[in-house]
Amino acid sequence: MFFLDLLELDRVLRQLKSMYGSIDESLRGWNWSNDVLSPPLEGVYLGVSELANRYCSTYRDVYLKRVLSKPAPFSYKTVRGWIYHTVCKRVVEKAKSMLYHEGIVNGHRLYSSLLIDRRDIIDKVLEEYRVPSYLKEYEIEKLKREAEALYSFLALQAAARLDRVLSRISRPDLESVISKVIPVDVERIVNGQLLGLSSELKIDMFADKRIVIEIKTGDIRDFHKYAVTGYALAVESDLDIPIDYGIVSYISLKEENVKIRNKIYFIGDELRREFLEIRDEAFNVIRRGIDPGKPPECPEYCVYYGVCI
Repeated sequence: MFFLDLLELDRVLRQLKSMYGSIDESLRGWNWSNDVLSPPLEGVYLGVSELANRYCSTYRDVYLKRVLSKPAPFSYKTVRGWIYHTVCKRVVEKAKSMLYHEGIVNGHRLYSSLLIDRRDIIDKVLEEYRVPSYLKEYEIEKLKREAEALYSFLALQAAARLDRVLSRISRPDLESVISKVIPVDVERIVNGQLLGLSSELKIDMFADKRIVIEIKTGDIRDFHKYAVTGYALAVESDLDIPIDYGIVSYISLKEENVKIRNKIYFIGDELRREFLEIRDEAFNVIRRGIDPGKPPECPEYCVYYGVCI
């Protein structure tokens, strides 16, 4: 999903558009001043992940973090998420940088160049996130192998995409090749304060100025759709660009074999209203300052599970 074929993606997006129709303009992020979009509490700004990751049905996670100032403990899955995200970013940035530096090369040349300092890059990423502070030695070695496998996989995808683009263009120029091979911005920062969200929201990937992409490294959860919804509203409020689509890209590794599954969403009226309801309930928990209590069942995958049990 990081090296998109926009023509192929267009077909899927048009099908979604025909199924769901248009979007109520009053639910666009740029209409932040209306009663529905306007945040119910001033001076408090939440991250999209705080709202979208609805592990806890009573919003006790919001209470613990925002009222009691108790951060979620780190786990292997947490650290793995940091590393996978950063590896994806590094490959995209390095592929783009190499094409600008070396000019139009073939896929084999790009792949070879990307792999030259792969291990050094992974080591620096682990050092950057102080991984030894959080994980045991055997966990670090496992994560390092997974990170190298993911890096190699993405490098190969970039090379294959480059060859495919070059095969279709009779007179390629550098800018058009790069825009077709790597049509995404990584970690695009947008200001969501007009909607009660953080001023420095980081979108994992922003494709073709119309699609927000969220990378997930754990199991598939239905509430992940609210992450792309929140980012879409934030982009609309900050940049006045309509965002109708979001992609949640799930990355997993089993025995160092990379699996990527993409779920594409039309960010229509229903998703927008549901996200805003989640936001408003989170603000209510903060405003009341009263422990909402644990839900009837606490899922073990909740980041606060070890705190609440």
